[in-house]
Amino acid sequence: MHFICSDPVYHYPISDKKIVLLVNISSVKDGTDYDKTCILNLGDHPFIKHESYVYYKSAGGFSSDNISQRIAQGDYRIHDPCSDNTFNRILDGFGISEEVSGKIRKFYETHCK
Repeated sequence: MHFICSDPVYHYPISDKKIVLLVNISSVKDGTDYDKTCILNLGDHPFIKHESYVYYKSAGGFSSDNISQRIAQGDYRIHDPCSDNTFNRILDGFGISEEVSGKIRKFYETHCK
């Protein structure tokens, strides 16, 4: 599962496309180290069935056109949005997590605050 964390932003000259900030949600697994910046539990989103975490290390800018195309092809599914509280916790993590790359932190600070 992924959360889109920004509106589409024209990103020239790097990609010459509109991109969105996307972050992965991963399951917490016993014995595996993970980023504890933003933990999601049952009730934070209908898709979350057990303890999960926001995988800030994998966050990146992705083409909004490509995402739309993948949705139209059935490769991606749209789920209900999360609560404002959960979404704000996810966004706040971009300023806290040590796993966020410098490039992604700059994008977040420029386009998501």
